[in-house]
Amino acid sequence: MDPVILKNETSHILEMMGIRYKEISIIVDSDLHITIVSLRLGGNETELFTANHSEVKRDFSLILKQLLQKKFHQYKDLVIDVNSEDKKLIDLTKQKTEIAVERVTFFDKPYEFGYLNAYERMLVHTYLKNTPDIMTESQGEGRDRRLVIKKKTSE
Repeated sequence: MDPVILKNETSHILEMMGIRYKEISIIVDSDLHITIVSLRLGGNETELFTANHSEVKRDFSLILKQLLQKKFHQYKDLVIDVNSEDKKLIDLTKQKTEIAVERVTFFDKPYEFGYLNAYERMLVHTYLKNTPDIMTESQGEGRDRRLVIKKKTSE
């Protein structure tokens, strides 16, 4: 989708919600095949999107996705990033993943991450899905669920 259109639609929704923003930028993460709508907010507007009010960010994301689907017949994997918090998490998760892959390759042993939430596990799975000779799998249930990276076995 055209970044200018995405930026304009995002701006329009924020204005309708009465939320002032300093900047909207569109970042395409080619590793994860997602589009990041990065919002730079200030003051009270930032508080609307913090962990205490995460439902506002989730709902805003849903409204934007639905609008894009209805208006342009396009649905994108969008991440709403407020003041670079999500972008930092994505970049950190990618760095941890690269280190884990290096360990798996060098030591020829599987690497098990400590606790990752479902979103972080999805990022790792997506980041590595097209990596030759490496596979990922989640094991366990609930808080004991762990992500394991290992070499693909030739069958």
